[in-house]
Amino acid sequence: MWWTILSIILGTSIVVMLYRGPVAALGWGSLVSLLFPCWLTQTVFGASIDLRIATSLILLLANLVHPRRRITWAFSAGDWALFVVYSIHVASDWYEDGMVLSHVVRAFGEWSVPYITGRLAVQTIADWRQLTSVAVMLSITFSAWAVTEAITHHNPGNAIFGHRPSDRTPEQQVRLGFKRAEGPTTHPIWFGMIQALLLPWMIAAAYRSIRMDGPSWWIAMPICSFCGIAASFSRGPLIGASLTIYLTAMFCLPKLRKPLIIVMLLAVVSLVFIKSDVRQVLESWDGNYRPRNVEIEGERQELTAMSYRWLVFAPYKLAISQVGLLGYGTARTSTFPVNVPFGPEAKLTVMTFWSIDCQYLLFLLRFGWLGLAGFCAVIITSIWHLSRQVRLVIHAERVLPMAIIAALASTAIILVVEWMPHDYGYLFLWLCGAANGPRLSAIAPLRAVSSQRKR
Repeated sequence: MWWTILSIILGTSIVVMLYRGPVAALGWGSLVSLLFPCWLTQTVFGASIDLRIATSLILLLANLVHPRRRITWAFSAGDWALFVVYSIHVASDWYEDGMVLSHVVRAFGEWSVPYITGRLAVQTIADWRQLTSVAVMLSITFSAWAVTEAITHHNPGNAIFGHRPSDRTPEQQVRLGFKRAEGPTTHPIWFGMIQALLLPWMIAAAYRSIRMDGPSWWIAMPICSFCGIAASFSRGPLIGASLTIYLTAMFCLPKLRKPLIIVMLLAVVSLVFIKSDVRQVLESWDGNYRPRNVEIEGERQELTAMSYRWLVFAPYKLAISQVGLLGYGTARTSTFPVNVPFGPEAKLTVMTFWSIDCQYLLFLLRFGWLGLAGFCAVIITSIWHLSRQVRLVIHAERVLPMAIIAALASTAIILVVEWMPHDYGYLFLWLCGAANGPRLSAIAPLRAVSSQRKR
C-alpha cells in the first residue's frame, strides 16, 4: 500500500514537472501527500518514514539535479531559527540518550524536511498563486470527506487505507449526534487544523473569483472549507479558522479596520461578563462527559475538557523550574505521563490529565528554554519576513500572502491550547518555510504579469 501510494504521488508530480517545472512539482507533490494517512509508514534503512517525508525527500532531490532547477536561497532569520531548533533537538537527545545517529535523522525529518520543502516550493510570490488549484482540490476533498464521515459515522478512508492505530483515542468520537471527522489523521483536531491551514488559499480563490481571475465557483471555497472544519466538531480549528478570516480582513480591508477593531473589543468586553455562559456552551459539546474534581496545589478544581487546558501548567511547576536550557529530551516526553520531575502531590494530580495540550509547555519540557525560544523565533521570523515581502507586491496579489500571515498567527495562538503532532505539524512547518521563501528580487516578474493582464 505504502509503495503504491508513493508511486501515484510521484507519478502525478512527474507530469507536473514536465509541464511546469521542478518547483511546481515539489509544491504539488508535498501538498497532495496530505491526502494520505501519516500513520502509513515504511521502514527504510532502519528509519520509519511516512508518505509526506518520503515524497518531500525524493522531490527535493529531483529539484537539486533537474536541469531546470530554480533555487534562489539567501539565508533568512527564519532559516537560522529553524537551524537552532534542529540543533537543540539533536543536542538535547544526545545529552539524555548519548550520541546516536538516529537522533540526527529524526530531527532532520521532523523539522528540516517540511521546512525546506516549503522553502523551495515557494521561491517567489507567484509560486503561492500557482498552488491555489491544488489547494482548492485538497479543500474540496477534505470537506466532502469530513461531512460524509460526520453524517454516516464511518470514515471513508478506512475502506481504502485500513483502520488507524487506536492506542491513544477511540475511532468513534461523537459530539452533538455527529461523528467527529478525523479524515486521514489520528484525531479530529488534527484534521480540522490541516483544513484551517489550507484556508488562506480558499480566501484567495474567492477573491480571484470576484475579480474574474478564476472560476466563478471559487467564490464558495471559504464556505466549503469552513464546513469541513466544522465537521471535525473541534473548538480549536474553528477558532483558528475564524481568527484567520478576521485577521485577513484586518490586513486586506483598511476601510473596515476600525469597525473590526471595535467589534473585537466589544466581543472581548462581553466575554468578560458572560464567560461562564460561554464556557458552559462550549463544554456542552462534550455531551455525556462528566467533569472530575482534582486537587491542585491544595485547592479542589473541576477538570473538564476545557478547564484542563489552563490547569495543565500547575503539576509541571517543579519540572519547569529544573528544565534547564536543553530540556528532558524526546524519549522522556514522548509518552504520557511524561518522565519529568514531579512533586509528591503533583504526580498523583497529573495522572488525571490525559495529555499536555499546550505546544509551548510540551516544547519547553522536551527541549528546554533554548528550544522554546528557537521554536517561537521560527514563527515570529516567518511572519515578519513574509510581511516585509508582501508590502512590495501590487494590492491585487496581496490577499494570499496576507492570509498566510493570518493563518500562521492564528495557529500560533491556538498552540497555547493544543499540541502540534506531525499530522498537521508538517503543513505548519511547510508554511513557515514557504513564508521565508519569497525574495524582493522575485517581485518584478509578478508586477509585469499583472500589468499585462490589465491591458
